[in-house]
Amino acid sequence: MKLELTVQDMSCGGCANAIARAIAGLDPAAAVDIDVSTKIVKIASTLAPTQFIEAIAAAGFHPSVRD
Repeated sequence: MKLELTVQDMSCGGCANAIARAIAGLDPAAAVDIDVSTKIVKIASTLAPTQFIEAIAAAGFHPSVRD
């Protein structure tokens, strides 16, 4: 499964690290690409997208699925 999220309240490297930790906590083998300048998080994993959305939200951010 490939998931692309927009995280509008991700504004710095610290935010990106917190999001990366939330993702790794669910699936350490997930391929993750985070671009702070565009506020896009790309995740390739076998887990359900909702799990990542919930984990990122629990880390204090507001992710939305990119259309």
